[in-house]
Amino acid sequence: MSLLAFLLAFAPGPVTADSADPLAPSLKGQVQCYGPNVERKTCVSIGAYAKDAQGVIQNTATVLMAASPQIIMTTKAPVEVKAGAVCGAIRMRDLETASFVIDGTPADATDADAVRKAIAPAYAPFLDKEFCTVYRADGPGLVGEVTVDGVRRRELDQRMRWISPAEGYVVKP
Repeated sequence: MSLLAFLLAFAPGPVTADSADPLAPSLKGQVQCYGPNVERKTCVSIGAYAKDAQGVIQNTATVLMAASPQIIMTTKAPVEVKAGAVCGAIRMRDLETASFVIDGTPADATDADAVRKAIAPAYAPFLDKEFCTVYRADGPGLVGEVTVDGVRRRELDQRMRWISPAEGYVVKP
């Protein structure tokens, strides 16, 4: 399962030298593609942003958890912009309310609970910690630089690019 993709889905948001608003592309309908494969039009995860009725930015993350069987998880969690980074925390309720698709079919309650139980131990050390990501230009895309509770975590860095949903990218291995 892709712990890295899941963790990064909670802290995306590019900051570049010419962008005062790290989520500006989302206002134009774009979404974030993590681990993009341009030739295959695939992403390890896709993050989208929208404000809810209270004005809170909600990140909807669709994440590849396993390749075989193919398990895709979708979560929704609040994030906020802080000092040029987009920050959010992984909470137990995010896992509890996540939906899953297994080999192209929405998981029923029993299968979804089984997946939650299987992934929960891997996420336990990261629960309720603040993940913040600042993106830096790198060639044709961006690289996310991640901190967890203020500590730089280079092993969590990942390539990302903004895409239009109309481009047809999907979350796939």
